[in-house]
Amino acid sequence: MSVEITLKLPEPLVENAERYGRITHRALETVLAEALKMMWPSLGNLPEDDPFPRVSNLSDAQVLELADSKMDAAQNERLAGLQARGKAGGLTSAERLELAALLQIYQLGQLRKSEGLSEAVQRGLRQPLPA
Repeated sequence: MSVEITLKLPEPLVENAERYGRITHRALETVLAEALKMMWPSLGNLPEDDPFPRVSNLSDAQVLELADSKMDAAQNERLAGLQARGKAGGLTSAERLELAALLQIYQLGQLRKSEGLSEAVQRGLRQPLPA
């Protein structure tokens, strides 16, 4: 099922999406929809009330889940692909923006994971890592 909505987007964003669409032979709507789908998995598992609750307020099970968390597989695969392309010969401006967004998601995930690991050690749920 699809729902049609109207968005006001910054002109440079639309231009980059159009350019990416021309390169990949896809419609602007498809490019934007796919970009949103790619970003959504990281947001889909967030609690409704507070997207980043204090780790100290989480249950033991939630702390362990956070400590074991990983980036969404599709996002991780795309991140690796963009990094490899960048090293091999460069990225388009749209790909650079996508890479930057994925790196931010990755960094936030790693930060939250480290908070979960720290809390798990403080609660005695995990052993500290060897020095």
